[in-house]
Amino acid sequence: MTAPNIVVIQADQLAPQALGAYGDEAALTPHMDSLAKQGAVFDRAYCTTPLCAPSRASMMTGLLPSELGCFDNGDDFPASVPTFAHLLRSAGYHTALVGRMHFIGPDQHHGFEQRLTTDVYPADLDMVPDWERPLDQRLQWYHAADPVFTAGAATATVQQDFDDEVLFRSLRHLDDRARADQAQRRAGRRPQPFLMVTSFIHPHDPYEPPREHWERFAGVSLPDPAHPQVPDVAQDPHTHRLRTMSGFDRQDPDRGSVARARRAYYAAVSYVDDMVGRLLQRLDVLGLSESTVVVLTSDHGDMLGERGLWYKMSPYERSSRVPLVLRGPADLIRPGRYANPVSLLDLLPTLVELSCADGPQAGGAGAGVSLLESVRREVAGASPRDRGVVVEYLAEGTHHPQVTLVRGPLKLVRCPGDPDQLYDLEADPHELHNVVAEQGYADDAEAMRTELESRYDLAALEAEVLASQRRRTLVAHALLQGRTRPWDLVVQEEERYVRGDFWATFRYAKLADDDA
Repeated sequence: MTAPNIVVIQADQLAPQALGAYGDEAALTPHMDSLAKQGAVFDRAYCTTPLCAPSRASMMTGLLPSELGCFDNGDDFPASVPTFAHLLRSAGYHTALVGRMHFIGPDQHHGFEQRLTTDVYPADLDMVPDWERPLDQRLQWYHAADPVFTAGAATATVQQDFDDEVLFRSLRHLDDRARADQAQRRAGRRPQPFLMVTSFIHPHDPYEPPREHWERFAGVSLPDPAHPQVPDVAQDPHTHRLRTMSGFDRQDPDRGSVARARRAYYAAVSYVDDMVGRLLQRLDVLGLSESTVVVLTSDHGDMLGERGLWYKMSPYERSSRVPLVLRGPADLIRPGRYANPVSLLDLLPTLVELSCADGPQAGGAGAGVSLLESVRREVAGASPRDRGVVVEYLAEGTHHPQVTLVRGPLKLVRCPGDPDQLYDLEADPHELHNVVAEQGYADDAEAMRTELESRYDLAALEAEVLASQRRRTLVAHALLQGRTRPWDLVVQEEERYVRGDFWATFRYAKLADDDA
């Protein structure tokens, strides 16, 4: 089998529930919907943690944040841990990252041969949580309520500038890979397969889409939050902690502000969809579609006002679920919709299987499973109960580790000091009724507790997180004294225009238009 090219498209904070392909009738996402119709759609895909940096590091390594020791957005990602970029590069792939990946620390490549943009956020230890600090004593980088009140169209923003550059450089990189293929064929050699990860910051807050996309929703009846009521603090203290940290306990948006913020989010999703369409079109124009696997996903979702919550950081479905779609050659990707739970941990073994790379040895009960294998198992009759998927939360907005287990239709949430929460997602998809104390669920609840206890020593994990926070706080303070050296990537522009051999540059760069 010839190794396929692989294009991974990731949007930030993209809830699957806001896509037409996942049932939202108000969404304007024709390109992502078309990709889903042609590919394999995983209806119950979860992140490993609903926060940017640790979710992405976990996705790239196939390790849970607690295993990797990358707990939050101020935690350095160890350079010595293999990622899927390392594995595919070792297998002969050209590997490139274009856009956001929120790497913290001095290694800003993590196995990618090329990185074509810097990141939106700093690479330094600027966002270290402090579990010993009261949540109402805000650190300056905490999520705030303001983006909900200031949402609306903008002519230009930091995030628009970034994503416009990501799209431009991604399209040009596809041209570059086609040029490299052309040169290899002229030399009588097989083209080198490539991995390109294109990662956009939208629809992440602040909710400030371009005017064009905002206007697409003029007169469109967008749904309000289905259940905006804040749950009782005794039953769900984590939701109240998040609201305190972000200031929603002091400034609760009215219905108009909620509607405006949701419209801006939907518009930002439409903006991302346009860019996905441009990428798919370029693959077609270059003749690469038939030899390329396309993966569409996100790092986590967005609560968008459900239960009085915004952004992520919550174990609930709108926060912890992600879109996950694979499209590719028929001999590799079996189209259809798949109901069994999967995880972003599964991306690394999927790319390893597609590329025939030498992957890591199979891990324990929490290890990822190739999505291709997950499809094979489901087609062969595997039940959603056959595999448990774990979601962790070890960052700001809590004082103790929170771990969640999804098995079949059931979801159990545990956090020391909080009451256990158990939801039957089949009977109660909006997670309104905690059934942990109901007689009909007692056996399931106990079995799921036992499973989590076999995976976690929560007291030891809490001590590890606290020690890490103290170390990183000290290091971050020290590095701000005297001469500072930021870790942010400074992109070295390629020499791509006429230098040296005058005509060779033109011959190499031309991709002939056969219709001209």
